[in-house]
Amino acid sequence: MNLLNDAISFLQTLSFVDVVFFVAVLVLMLLIITLIYFINENKDNSSLDIIYEEKPTQTTEVDDLKAITEALENAEPSNINLNEYEEEQEEKAIISYEELLKHRNDFALNYSEEENLADDLTVKKVDLDNLVNKEVTIKPNLNVTVISYEKEEAFLEALKTLQQNLN
Repeated sequence: MNLLNDAISFLQTLSFVDVVFFVAVLVLMLLIITLIYFINENKDNSSLDIIYEEKPTQTTEVDDLKAITEALENAEPSNINLNEYEEEQEEKAIISYEELLKHRNDFALNYSEEENLADDLTVKKVDLDNLVNKEVTIKPNLNVTVISYEKEEAFLEALKTLQQNLN
């Protein structure tokens, strides 16, 4: 009882500033304890393991791409269920320019040059002077007449005046 009376009399002697200071100190202590707790929870333990263990090998983007490529090559192909429209489009699909020409069945290509840039990449230069039709060899006429911009504008103006005269 005596202890309780002494505590009550002590609290009555404190002024408002003393109570605010006491509460502020308690809040500050709680914040510091909470901050220490969060730092310990968020600490990355693997960084300590790296210091004490051997350094891990760093993978580069090339290594990642190689791993992805190997995984794709080793993956089993899955069957895709196509509807009728998709099957029809797949059969009619034209993948290359040569397939387009074969599909049209009008022309065959002659190549003037072939260049191998890589193992799988061949670049062919089409010989435009000797396009081959089924029956006849075609040599395109490359003579093109070009008029100047001023003459074209004058021609357009003449057409406009002709149209106005006709109306």
